[in-house]
Amino acid sequence: MMKKEKTLRIALSCALLLAVAAAGVTMYRSENSVKKQDENQAEEQQMAEETPLSDLSQGQEDAMNSGGSDTEDVTSDQAQAENTEALSEDTQGQQEPAQTPEASAEEAQGQQETQEEAAEEPAEDTAAQVAPELNFTEDTIMLWPVNGEVVIDYSMDATTYFPTLDQYKYNPSLVMSAAVGDPVQAAANGQVLSISEDVETGTTLTMDMGNGYQAVYGQLKDVAVQEGQTVEAGTIIGYVNDPTRYYVEEGANLYFAMTKDGAPVDPMIYIETVVE
Repeated sequence: MMKKEKTLRIALSCALLLAVAAAGVTMYRSENSVKKQDENQAEEQQMAEETPLSDLSQGQEDAMNSGGSDTEDVTSDQAQAENTEALSEDTQGQQEPAQTPEASAEEAQGQQETQEEAAEEPAEDTAAQVAPELNFTEDTIMLWPVNGEVVIDYSMDATTYFPTLDQYKYNPSLVMSAAVGDPVQAAANGQVLSISEDVETGTTLTMDMGNGYQAVYGQLKDVAVQEGQTVEAGTIIGYVNDPTRYYVEEGANLYFAMTKDGAPVDPMIYIETVVE
């Protein structure tokens, strides 16, 4: 009986020890759990406090950077807009409204017609002003075509001596001495009929003076008129050239002849008699 009672006490003691140990373990775990929860809460609170500040700082920095960039973009866009507006105003002031092809063609045609009319009117007026009358008569007095002496006179009723040819023959012209390069003027109003080359008289110009009268100028160079051109008396028509081989001994000269209805006429009848 004593033994059972002892055994029972031991068992109860062990059970009590186990219960105490279990309670201690439970309390330890509970304290650790609470402590861990407190630490976790403290860490979460700390993170919660630090994270907004960091995010806010970064956000503010981004906002400031973004604001600065936006300000620069706005300034750049504003300057570009002002330049574009100024350029548009200049371009608008310089450019004309676009025209259709039909309008452009009509405008171009109108301008061309206006230019043609403007060109024709001065030409007609000029022609009316400068075109001299071709009305040579027996009473007309001619100018000396060059300033020189007659070295071989007109002679169609008797032969006359030609030094270079060393022979006598008829002469339908006046051979007038001059220097090479001396200007030759139209003796009377006339229209240029032809400019030709002749073996005896060199470059030769024939001019119609009206009423069947014609004048012939030979031994020329640098002719200053054209066929069909009408000139007034005193107009420079060319210059004295070197003599052809038919007039070497006579020297530089102007060959000047006249005809009436194709027949030779003595030019001296119509040339001014006073020679300066």
